Amino acid sequence: MSLNPRPMKTTSNLPPADHFRQQVDNFLLFLRSERRAAPRTLETREGDLAHFGEFLGEEPDIAKISRAVVRRYLSSLSQAGLAPATINRKLVSVRIFFAFLVREGLMSNNPAANLVSLKEPKRLPKFLPADALLKALRLPNLTQAEGVRDRAILELFYGAGLRRQELVELNIEALDFSNLQIRVLGKRGKERIAPMGRAVRLALLEWLRVRESIKQAADEKALFLNQHGERMSAMQVYQAVRRYLTQVADSDKAHPHVLRHSFATHLLDEGADLMAVKELLGHSSLSTTQVYTHVTAERLKKVYQLAHPRAQAGRAAGAPAAAQQQTTTSRSSGKTLSKEKSS
Repeated sequence: MSLNPRPMKTTSNLPPADHFRQQVDNFLLFLRSERRAAPRTLETREGDLAHFGEFLGEEPDIAKISRAVVRRYLSSLSQAGLAPATINRKLVSVRIFFAFLVREGLMSNNPAANLVSLKEPKRLPKFLPADALLKALRLPNLTQAEGVRDRAILELFYGAGLRRQELVELNIEALDFSNLQIRVLGKRGKERIAPMGRAVRLALLEWLRVRESIKQAADEKALFLNQHGERMSAMQVYQAVRRYLTQVADSDKAHPHVLRHSFATHLLDEGADLMAVKELLGHSSLSTTQVYTHVTAERLKKVYQLAHPRAQAGRAAGAPAAAQQQTTTSRSSGKTLSKEKSS
């Protein structure tokens, strides 16, 4: 976060606690207006800084916050049993808040700068197999407006790889049916063009037809509306997607972002170029996209271990496959067949 420092200001006349809260509000306003942060990001930063304020106590004096204070805060988070990813996120929130205060001339230096983040366990993106996704896409009741809308939402997530907030903020004018593309406003206001495949196009056209019949739409621009004719919220979109994904997958995979992960994973599985996938996802860094290559690599490794004769666990070197007792899973019936040792 690049911020140009301004001359130091005189100390505020407000009590320390009120001054701290005021600067948090100013920081959130900066993120919203100048950085165009998503609502979810704003909620996260606000929650993290409120928690940090609680740690500081009733009189959180900005002038007295040192590197040692921030270290004690991080230590308290570890002792409370918070996950490394959560601790690192809170550290980022505190760090960029102090960077803002330095920029505003309220601090001479950033006490959270250069503090090392905790090492996080490597987590691969969760995704769904194509057959499960196709089943989910058939679940919405297309005789009802809500079902037509939900089908379009599912198709758009999986067919265009959108983030949840990107889908929430879509307006009708962003749809270009002539060129089969969608203008998407991504993180920090970055615009990109997403593809509109045949299935996505048909689902959107059907939803727009139904949408026109909804009377008294409170938001005339919003693509997706709730039952009150208002733009759907991020939580409403989450609940709509979860309703269907829980019927085809475990609950930890019943999230809109899993559809985005599936979009990327399936593209790479079919040989799509990594740079092209990066652009489709709207990633600013290739390293962010490369995590999906680990997913496909892990899948290939499992296929090899299960299928290749020389990769079977417990098989003696040089022994013929027919002479080994092994268990194979029948793809057609799902039953387990056992092959006994030949005498």
